[in-house]
Amino acid sequence: MMLSEPDLMEAIFETVLRGCDVDVKARKSAIWNACLAMMADVLRETDPFNRERLLRGIEAELRDSVAHLDQLLKRPLQ
Repeated sequence: MMLSEPDLMEAIFETVLRGCDVDVKARKSAIWNACLAMMADVLRETDPFNRERLLRGIEAELRDSVAHLDQLLKRPLQ
C-alpha cells in the first residue's frame, strides 16, 4: 500500500523524531545524511531539466523552511 504524500511526510517525521528521541540536535549528522541520501535519490529519478531547476531552488527553499519552522516553534501551545 502506498501512502498519500501527507501521510508519507508524517511517517517520515514521526520515524525521525522517534529515532532520535525527539532530540534532533543530538542526531543531526545522521538525520542530515539521511536527508541527503533521499534528496539525491529523488534527483537521480528526476529528468535533467527538472533536476537542475530543483537544485537551483533548494537554497531558497531551505532558508524559507528554516524561517517557517522557527515561527512554528515559537507559537504558544494551546
